[in-house]
Amino acid sequence: MQSSIKNQTGEHTVLNNTAALKNGTLKPTDLSAIKIWQDSSGKLWTLDHRRRAAFKLSGLKEIPVQCASEKEVAGKMWKMTTKTDEKIIILKMSYGIKRVIDS
Repeated sequence: MQSSIKNQTGEHTVLNNTAALKNGTLKPTDLSAIKIWQDSSGKLWTLDHRRRAAFKLSGLKEIPVQCASEKEVAGKMWKMTTKTDEKIIILKMSYGIKRVIDS
C-alpha cells in the first residue's frame, strides 16, 4: 500500500531484521504476523510494510500472516500511496539514501 517506508522505526531497522532473519538469529515467528487484506478484485495487500520488506529481502519463502479486520484496514487507508500497485516500495535510509525493493 505504501510507496515508501523508513528503514528505522524505534530501535529496529528493516536491514537489521533482514540480516537476522537470514542468519537465523531471528525466526519469522519472533515477529508479529503480517496483517493482510483482500480488495474487491481479489488482490492481497499488506498493512505491515517494514516487516514485509524484511521478509522479502531475507529471501524467506514462507512468512507468518494474519487477516486484518475491516476496522484495521479502514484505519490504515491513509497509507495507500502506492503508484506501482505495490510492485515496488522505496526503503528510505539515512542521509537521503534510498533502495528499491521489488515485490
